[in-house]
Amino acid sequence: MKSKLLSIFAVGMFAAMAMFSSCNDDTSDDTEVIYGSTQVKSFKLKANTNILSGLDSVFFSIDHTSAQIFNADSLPMGTPLNKMVVQITTDGCSVVELNVPRKNDTDTVINYLTNSTDSIDFSNGPVRLHVVSYDGNSQRDYTVRVNVHTMVPDSLYWASAARRTLPSLLAMPKQQKTVRTADALVCLTSDGSKYDFAVTDNPFDGEWLVSEHNLPFIPNVESLAAAGNTFYMLAADGTLYTSPDTKAWSSTGEKWCHIYGAFGDKILGLKNTDAGYVTVTYPPSTEAAAPDKFPVAATGQLKEISSAWTSKKQVVMLGGITADGSLTNALWGFDGDKWARISDKFPKPIANVAIFDYRISHTDTISWAPTQSDVLIAMLGETHGKLNDKVYVSRNAGLDWKEGDDLVQLPSYITPRHSAQALVWSTTATSARSSACQWAEYQPKPLPRWWVPAQPFLPQSRADQPITQWDVPYIYLFGGYDSDGNLKNELWRGVLNRLTFKPRE
Repeated sequence: MKSKLLSIFAVGMFAAMAMFSSCNDDTSDDTEVIYGSTQVKSFKLKANTNILSGLDSVFFSIDHTSAQIFNADSLPMGTPLNKMVVQITTDGCSVVELNVPRKNDTDTVINYLTNSTDSIDFSNGPVRLHVVSYDGNSQRDYTVRVNVHTMVPDSLYWASAARRTLPSLLAMPKQQKTVRTADALVCLTSDGSKYDFAVTDNPFDGEWLVSEHNLPFIPNVESLAAAGNTFYMLAADGTLYTSPDTKAWSSTGEKWCHIYGAFGDKILGLKNTDAGYVTVTYPPSTEAAAPDKFPVAATGQLKEISSAWTSKKQVVMLGGITADGSLTNALWGFDGDKWARISDKFPKPIANVAIFDYRISHTDTISWAPTQSDVLIAMLGETHGKLNDKVYVSRNAGLDWKEGDDLVQLPSYITPRHSAQALVWSTTATSARSSACQWAEYQPKPLPRWWVPAQPFLPQSRADQPITQWDVPYIYLFGGYDSDGNLKNELWRGVLNRLTFKPRE
């Protein structure tokens, strides 16, 4: 009985082999796919928490067109590469060899099919993966790279060399205020008797047009504001002046005690009347009594934001001094109709804080893939007689705040100060460019051409042509005063490292 079953089985196998051979004779391409394939189906790293948590979750792209294997999302700076164990799946290849480069020596060749647990050293450059098809008729070499950042990508980087003095003709300026118009940055500096205005539409290269202006009034330099391309400033007696170009100034006839900043083509301010503090706008509109515990002085920068909780345009300001002389930690917002207290969750009362919106990056330590989100950042300022040295971040339009992690804190060489302005200005990034006007340039390491994968199953880019330039939002930090009221004659430039990288196409 047993021998009969074996005989039937042998006949069936012979018939199946004959049919399969016949099909292959008719379609020679199928034979090439089945027996001649040199395809690498998957590539990953084996888990090793001594190297990095989640190492086995790092995604590797396989570009079969150019025979490149790489992780587009680079591993954290400092990740050791000399003891990686890889896991490779092929299409039944008869030879799978890893040619590992060594310094000043011949390559080490590892037979993956017999020694799949051997560690691979990627620290000396790309590893060549040599595969031979099952039938031995085809072979191919893949270039394998394990990418590691050469800088901390998720950090705010303020290069110690990316610093210059404030744009001014004055030898020793004592006051400064910088504002943003619709298409330029304007910096006002003063030594108490002379007033210089510096204008640029290209702060990256330090191309400022500086001139001394004779003003028809004694200005409150800190009150300078811009709405669109119109400038406003208070005189020492509180008179509100306006100018279309910073050269010709005229009185509005209004008397204010404080300017908060711009809302569209208007500025927002405060009057001190016999009936109490009144919030106002210019050009004029209906005045309203200031809300309870509303800040009347030393407020931070006014910043326009977009929020999921409102369909209206909105500006916010953080901190300040209230009418009773106390510091506040509240965030107030204005939507074009009225002021409202949005949150009081900032960690501490603060005055003269710098606040700006930005994109910040967070890397998932499971997959090591970066994600970006829009945030508000608050830094510097003063609180209860001392200067604030921490940077705080809000991920929900100012409702909640947390102290930023070490990656976003200011370096020790940017000392604490108050009344500084942090303004974001995007610059088009292309090839390396020379710096000018006392800037010392720092360039991110350019990414190699294999940064952009050519995989059909990856998300498609919205770009309709190769990306050769992109906008990088740099932060420019102007001036500020130390605890004795002395002006910091400094202009710093910072950036989130990851935003300098070429975007994926």
